[in-house]
Amino acid sequence: MMSKVMLFGLGEVGTHILEFLVRDPKCPELIICDVNEEVSQKRINNALIGAAIFRLYPKVTFKKVDLTNVDTTSLLISEEKPDVVINCAVLQTWHVIRQLPKDLYAKLSSASLGAWLPCQLGLSYNLMLAVKQSGVQAHVINTSLSCMTNPVLAKAGLAPTIGIGNVELIEPAVRVKVSRDLNVPIDNVKVYLVAHHVWWVYPREAGYKKGPYYVKILVNDTDVTKQFDTDQLLWDAIKLYPPDTEFTTVSASSTIKNMYALLNPTPIFTHSPAPNGLPGGYPILLSKNGAELALPEGITEKEAIRINEECNKIDGIERIEDDGTVVYADYSHQILKEMLNFDHKSFKAEDSLKIAFELMAKYKEFAANVQLSYQS
Repeated sequence: MMSKVMLFGLGEVGTHILEFLVRDPKCPELIICDVNEEVSQKRINNALIGAAIFRLYPKVTFKKVDLTNVDTTSLLISEEKPDVVINCAVLQTWHVIRQLPKDLYAKLSSASLGAWLPCQLGLSYNLMLAVKQSGVQAHVINTSLSCMTNPVLAKAGLAPTIGIGNVELIEPAVRVKVSRDLNVPIDNVKVYLVAHHVWWVYPREAGYKKGPYYVKILVNDTDVTKQFDTDQLLWDAIKLYPPDTEFTTVSASSTIKNMYALLNPTPIFTHSPAPNGLPGGYPILLSKNGAELALPEGITEKEAIRINEECNKIDGIERIEDDGTVVYADYSHQILKEMLNFDHKSFKAEDSLKIAFELMAKYKEFAANVQLSYQS
């Protein structure tokens, strides 16, 4: 029987996922879910026409879904009974603030990406509630800032199976860089990397600081880690990517790889963020049975988690309480308060949607005032 996958959110990453999958002869049945039917249907049409050029005709259907309504979302999931659910839905993408003048962007960006966590968490929280309410035992891949959203969801008893991107944007780039530096095939390079999303943005975005990480590099099973200044290696590897959001094609590839792994009984070794709701990113084994850590000798699970929790603080989040309450780091809270008049030191997971709408409104007002001041 053909596997069935539900994809929620047909934005930039979701559209890449759709376009890549329909050109794969192994494409599962896809149920595309989004609140915007007109735009989604055109994107689905584009993908299917592209697939038809290759004489590929996957089964793709569209369902209009408003994730603010948990009950109707839950009913749809219970009717479709997917094997895997992929969440690409967000209220406001992280790069919206790039539209600001450079000086204001740099200042607001220094609040770190965690400052915008409500916008990434709100719809993810509702979707996980809907999955739980449906009773369907589907694996869930959460693409929405999973280094940080998945741990909050886990504290609320709603952990997705796995995230995507982040550490997996870094790890293959490190392998490419090492293969070039040592003139060896990429497949002969194996990397074990424990790293948080903060390491992906540190070389790419204004206002970020580097955090702790762990890396072990093997070439033909020989440890060559000491041959490298690993801080410089990670920096150079990440700088292989183009600027702006072109990297989202790689995020889509990460999602598809995880999807296929979760449909397969044989585990694969890979890297991904937030397995079973852990903070940050890890080497893992991933299969139909779920995700498990695959740490090498030299680092314990406790140490790996500590590294990623320390990076949460650098990324704007001081801590996540046992009940799912998110506590902002002081600097992040202060910047949001001063610049946007958004004054929440903490928020509960169940309130994330309401808090997100407030944060978005405050930013919209701020951006409008900035535009007016530059026009006058």
